[in-house]
Amino acid sequence: VIGERSAKRVLTTELVRGIDFDAACASDLASREAWAKTLWRFVFRSNLVGGMFNADPHPGNYIFDPDVQGGVTFLDFGCVQPIAPGEREHARAMHRAAIARDEPTFYENARKLLGSRPGPMEDLLFRYVRFTFRPLFESPFHITRDFAADCVEGFKDMANGARKLKDSEVTAVSPDLFFINRLQFGFYSVIARLDVPVDFAAVEKSFIDE
Repeated sequence: VIGERSAKRVLTTELVRGIDFDAACASDLASREAWAKTLWRFVFRSNLVGGMFNADPHPGNYIFDPDVQGGVTFLDFGCVQPIAPGEREHARAMHRAAIARDEPTFYENARKLLGSRPGPMEDLLFRYVRFTFRPLFESPFHITRDFAADCVEGFKDMANGARKLKDSEVTAVSPDLFFINRLQFGFYSVIARLDVPVDFAAVEKSFIDE
């Protein structure tokens, strides 16, 4: 349970002490960059190596340590879901391909992960998914609030485009798209508020082959 908050926005628990997300967002550039790297590593190492997806990327679940570079304490694991090994391997391959800027391999594994088939529906899916992977394809990348908002609009555009297709052109969307979508809507918004460019590809290279 988080204890009382002081005028300096310092949070304390029985085991950890640090600052809340608003205070972290107001900290210096180096601290924000280090925390953004920690958050990215936590989320994607959990997914791609540990095979577990924390579906609640809420800023209230983080306590930031101003005295330890990149130090973050993570709270509340009440909404964690397993990722099937086969799906995790396709996702890992997509991340590796994005880091290497290997478009064909990226789309090949996106098709396997999403269960799509060539056609207008897949074109809509791929356009959206490729956009959300810009932080890796274009790393170093600055995830801004505008970019996070564009991810939301991109999902809406994809859904609206799908509604205009013929029934024969529409394929069922894999639940894995919503796994990707939840990260983009929630986690990217968290990173955006830290407002700092980060070499996300370098962060992932430190664990992607574990």
